[in-house]
Amino acid sequence: MKTVYKLLTGLLLLVTACNNDLDQVPPNEAEADSLTDFSGVLNAAYYYQLGAVTPMAIMGEFRSDNAFMFEPPFTEFDEYDNGLPAMEVDFFGPFYTALFKSILSTNIVIESSSDATEVGEAKFLRALSYFKLVQVFGDITVNLSPAPSLTDTSILVRQPASEVYDNVIIPDLEDAIAVLDIEIADGRASRLAAQSLLGKVYAFRGDYASAEPLLAEVVEGAGAAGVSLKENFDEIFGAQNEVENSEIIFSTQIVNSIVDEYSPASRFWNWFVGDDSKSDFPVDQDLVAAFDASDASGGGTEL
Repeated sequence: MKTVYKLLTGLLLLVTACNNDLDQVPPNEAEADSLTDFSGVLNAAYYYQLGAVTPMAIMGEFRSDNAFMFEPPFTEFDEYDNGLPAMEVDFFGPFYTALFKSILSTNIVIESSSDATEVGEAKFLRALSYFKLVQVFGDITVNLSPAPSLTDTSILVRQPASEVYDNVIIPDLEDAIAVLDIEIADGRASRLAAQSLLGKVYAFRGDYASAEPLLAEVVEGAGAAGVSLKENFDEIFGAQNEVENSEIIFSTQIVNSIVDEYSPASRFWNWFVGDDSKSDFPVDQDLVAAFDASDASGGGTEL
């Protein structure tokens, strides 16, 4: 009996010890509804935008015939035939996933933060995410909840692009404009960025009457926000001009120590400047010729 008693006592002590080791106070993962500081969640929304940069550039420029790749299967974008679904792993999937991660983060901030500026930035990022998604996919699914139900299939139904513009993108940008400051700092969304994007949205929809006054405000307010045109065209693009470029109104800025959200990034390192065998000369020469013709006629020489 003593042996059995000792065995039971040992087991109880072992269970107690295990429970004490696993119980963490405070818990190492906070629930969204227990947060009081949402700056980290907002930073995550900015970070996830990074995962859409390369796919958006490729899908946008290839479909416009401004650029192309030479290495199969990436030529599918230029050929645009039934092999296009093969691009899901490298482009469509990462693009879609990154933007909906950003949207989920913005939903948390919008729903729970009491900081008006944080909410304004989140609404700008949510509008930007949905605008990119509509540009690529047209009709899309919409989630405005910080904790969408796993059993509610209604959020999987694609909404008409026109309704996404009217019910999400435009209202979010109008709200952002109302609270954000004109100052541009540290890659954060600003009033100028929200006005620019809303003007661009109206222009994309062919509503030029609504776009014009917004974009005029951007031009008039650019100087106060520190935005100005460069005298030399070669000072605009390239890695050396990504930071402290006076022409930038908004850009996704991430420190070098943070890993890129776009997982296939190493396969497309610097493809857009010809430093990759997938596209040694990525720019369509017809586009170059069009710029050369404009310059020769004097149409592109003045700022």
